[in-house]
Amino acid sequence: MKTHHVSLLTGNFKQNAHFYVDILGLRFIKNSINQANPHMRHVYYGDFIGTPGTVVTFFPDAKLDRPRVDGKMFFNGLHFGVPAGALPYWQERLLSFNLPVTVDGRGILHTQDFDAIPIEIKAVNQQQFDWHINFMSDVPAEKQITGILGAELHVPDVVATANFFEQLFSNYGVVVKGNVVNLADEQAIYLYETPSDAPESKFGKGSTDHFALAVESSQDLDYLWARAREQGWRREVYIDRGYFNSIYFIEPGGNRVEVATTNPGFTLDESVQDLGTTFAMPPRFDANKEVLRKWWADQGVLFDDYQPYSGTGRVNNAKVVAIHDQTGNTRND
Repeated sequence: MKTHHVSLLTGNFKQNAHFYVDILGLRFIKNSINQANPHMRHVYYGDFIGTPGTVVTFFPDAKLDRPRVDGKMFFNGLHFGVPAGALPYWQERLLSFNLPVTVDGRGILHTQDFDAIPIEIKAVNQQQFDWHINFMSDVPAEKQITGILGAELHVPDVVATANFFEQLFSNYGVVVKGNVVNLADEQAIYLYETPSDAPESKFGKGSTDHFALAVESSQDLDYLWARAREQGWRREVYIDRGYFNSIYFIEPGGNRVEVATTNPGFTLDESVQDLGTTFAMPPRFDANKEVLRKWWADQGVLFDDYQPYSGTGRVNNAKVVAIHDQTGNTRND
């Protein structure tokens, strides 16, 4: 089982997009609305085609531009992977943007975004390829972020939360060892116990709304939804998000955990070239789309922050060399 996406809160959209697009080199892949509250934006960042596991989303709202309280229960931070050998590049790049940078004894790079979200960057044995490469970024393809590796989860009862992950997802390869929820491909959620006198948590800029895990199909969701009921876990909602179907749980510590399908994906309503460039929402909102568009226009939001991709899918304008002629004869002699 792998990460699908992580959703967080921000009070300043432009500042947020500057960090994740201009600095981290992710692509702005969806310009949408909070489906539970269409008067709140929902923006998505990821690799070039919005592959599950690379996606970070934010709910931008000026009312959230207040300090968060990380108290009794909260997700904390974003952990990203980059190709082996790329950490010196990232250290230099982040410093060039006047961001704080440290490297710990394990060789993991630490910084933070403009909402004080702790960011960890770790070297992994993979790199982006083909249409996963963000051709619109100045970050070289061989240095680009490969995806989300995990986050921290702070809870009052680590054992109870560990049992939730291990029991509910045991048939999906999830194993908890040493307070680490081990997912596939070096991904993990790290469990920390909060002090007994910790204050109540309060959402603010940089808070994590939920952490989402990925499954292949709605059959998996049906199975987990029923399994959670049998095991007595708190179920929140089963819903069609358009770009994927989702189920939501509240783990014993009080944090929201989503499980989402990997299909149909973010090209449901936009082409790959147009991702993130239109006022996008799943088809079930079509009847209200123009009303919402007008409401947002009155707020000064036109959902035209980014332009479509107009390139050829080649890195650094590399020359295309034909290796076969029109009749299929090789030219590789």
